[in-house]
Amino acid sequence: MGMSQQILEKLFDSPTKLRLLKLFLRNPGKKFSLKDIREKTLLKTAQINKELKKLEDIKIIQIRKQRGKRDKLFQLNMGFIFIKELQNLILKSSPTDQDKMTQKLRGLGGIKLAVLSGVFIRHDNEDVRADLLLVGDRVNDKRLAGFMKNLEAEAGTEIDYAVFDNEEFQYRQKMFDRFLRDILEKPHKKLINKIIK
Repeated sequence: MGMSQQILEKLFDSPTKLRLLKLFLRNPGKKFSLKDIREKTLLKTAQINKELKKLEDIKIIQIRKQRGKRDKLFQLNMGFIFIKELQNLILKSSPTDQDKMTQKLRGLGGIKLAVLSGVFIRHDNEDVRADLLLVGDRVNDKRLAGFMKNLEAEAGTEIDYAVFDNEEFQYRQKMFDRFLRDILEKPHKKLINKIIK
């Protein structure tokens, strides 16, 4: 079995590993402690350690030691043989399953509009004001916070989002609000649409 085949088999053999790869590939140059990784991916320490070891074995992850500290820092190895291809693959793919995302958004209560932009669309790295726009009147704040935390863990990056109630959204639309125009006139995708014709 060739080296590239071994690398591919080790890379994509678990959802845990994919979540870790998204975190590192979407944040090149950043160093993460084990605690950082746990908080950002919502994975268990045992899962993380097992998959980090495999990623370290194929040299996609480097370990950096901190002076005077026992904690290790983990970082993407920019010299990895397939780094550009992996970054393209991860950055061009949607950070999450959009059908599942739509179901979870409906569970937040009262969502009338959900628009994906930015990290979800990746259109020549265009500057966007928000990755996710939500409009609804009875959005449960606690559920929304949990949803966003899980979404960021799955995506491997922070997600900028905006939430408006229906009245504010309609007002902003009538005023040709620049924030809304920036989202709705650039590449985007409506997951839920009960208000825009």
